[in-house]
Amino acid sequence: MNTSITKKTIATLLVLLVAFSGQAQVKSKRLKSYLSTTTYCAPGVSPFVENAIAFDCHSAVYKQFEPGKFKSTIEVQTIFRQGEKICNYSKIALDSPIVSDTANLDGAFIDQQRFTLPNGEYEMEISVTDMNSGETLPTVKVTVEVNYPENTPAISDILLFDSYTKAAKPSACTKSGYDFLPRVYPFYGSKEDKLNFYVELYNSDKLYDEGKFLVSYYIETVESSNRMQNYSYNKRYDVNKVDVLFNSIDIKDLPSGNYYLVVEMHDRSNALICSKSWFFQRSNPSVTYDMADLAGVNIANTFVSNITEIDTLRKYIRYLDPICTEIERDYSVNLIKTDDVKTMQQFLFNFWSSRSPMNPQKGFDEYLAAVRRVNMSFKTSSFPGYRTDRGYVFLKYGQPDKIMESPNEPGAYPYEIWHYYTLANQRNKRFVFMSRDSAANDYQLIHSDVVGEVNNPRWQMEIYSRYFGQPSEGIDQTEFQNSWGSHAGDLYNNPR
Repeated sequence: MNTSITKKTIATLLVLLVAFSGQAQVKSKRLKSYLSTTTYCAPGVSPFVENAIAFDCHSAVYKQFEPGKFKSTIEVQTIFRQGEKICNYSKIALDSPIVSDTANLDGAFIDQQRFTLPNGEYEMEISVTDMNSGETLPTVKVTVEVNYPENTPAISDILLFDSYTKAAKPSACTKSGYDFLPRVYPFYGSKEDKLNFYVELYNSDKLYDEGKFLVSYYIETVESSNRMQNYSYNKRYDVNKVDVLFNSIDIKDLPSGNYYLVVEMHDRSNALICSKSWFFQRSNPSVTYDMADLAGVNIANTFVSNITEIDTLRKYIRYLDPICTEIERDYSVNLIKTDDVKTMQQFLFNFWSSRSPMNPQKGFDEYLAAVRRVNMSFKTSSFPGYRTDRGYVFLKYGQPDKIMESPNEPGAYPYEIWHYYTLANQRNKRFVFMSRDSAANDYQLIHSDVVGEVNNPRWQMEIYSRYFGQPSEGIDQTEFQNSWGSHAGDLYNNPR
């Protein structure tokens, strides 16, 4: 197999997510890690996938190998499959930086690997073993699409990075003469004010023999797909086989929330050719909702001017919770505690004007109809439908393409699996809901593979714990061994 490997060290990685959530029971350690996968395809070479996995130093087990010297060793196995066929494979042992004191471990160390793969869709399996504890964490399975048609303009995935250096000796993961320290976990805290990114632009010369084309890049909210003011940029390029967009955005004043960084290629007439987007999170409590945005909102002769009952306004604002940005949600929680009818009207109108600028009332009416639907379908004895987990998902992401219901499977709690073909830039995404009391209609979200939602590799164990209890194989087991009539795993992997 054609696999190249490089290893780097991160001095400080502030936030790590438990992507491989198995628990190593050595010294109460729990190995924490996060995976970032990007794809590229320079003309003249085969497409390739780059993986970066960061491991929290504090969560790994260290052993002494020489007097006063300690290190952790993590084995990483990666398999790319199409059906039963293995298309690429690697197994490497990654050593952490050597330390002399294991009592004050900090930061993280990172593994970077490149895998050559032709265009296609693959199931990538990654399993991780802490060699010093002997614990193998649950296998993570991710769908990876490599899609770079020959002689067609295209954009690589977007690489977020913390720093870069000129490559004195190019490695397998060197890009454009530089070695990058990937931002493996895309979270930016309040003390960070730069969003650094790298992206490659391919085959613009297939548009014209000569001339220029336009690249736009901007930040938009996940919830509303609205471009953030003051975070939209344009740059012109000469047509070429390969170009690079290598830049930094000042996010000092970007509010807390979930965002996409979007990169687009446009032709001479400004028509969109192709685009890529990349998810990131921002925490910035010092930036609050700007009241000036509401003060000038004229609501005369609009649909909100007829909504004067304060309790109705409060209800309609509460309904927005699943689709609010974080800063809108924080502001609305405090707003409905007041008696300020006019500001509530202005907030409601401004909210729908930003999401449905051509017809704010139509956006409001359609959403209100969806709320009424979930209130009828998903209400429980304790909550209206819009406040339940299924109601939240339905309102935030829309109606699923498929719903697999299993109310009476032997040995299992009632559960539902919702399948979405496409969610923004994500494909084939699923939500798993489970009810411990079918009579109450209270299905709770226990797992999803959607970015930003709850992710629980052991969701099958929860469903089948009704009669079988916790598995004897231990807490790292993620898949239930099928018995007669059990098919949650099959429904999840093969929706129908």
